Amino acid sequence: MSVWQLFGVGLVMLLGLLGVLAPGVPGPAMVWAAVAWWALTDTSPLAWGVLAGATAVLLLNRALRPLLPARRPAASGAPQRMRAVGTPERVELYACLLVVGAWLGALLWG
Repeated sequence: MSVWQLFGVGLVMLLGLLGVLAPGVPGPAMVWAAVAWWALTDTSPLAWGVLAGATAVLLLNRALRPLLPARRPAASGAPQRMRAVGTPERVELYACLLVVGAWLGALLWG
């Protein structure tokens, strides 16, 4: 596999990972296509194993998606008061996780 092909596979994977965040872009399918491109070009047992694992994760994602709760709290039936209290709580929790994670990282790997 040439350097340009590896660059192309990496670019398609990056676009797929960014596509997960954008609505309407088939991010998981793009990542799977990049893995398939790499596995079909580099025909080693490791490549086929990675492709099989990526296929299993993609199928599991498709099977379990309907079982997940709605993304928007209003669509899930949460009352307005719960949404009003939950938003600052999420921001606070996110900030605390960043601080605690930075300290743990500095202590363990610093």
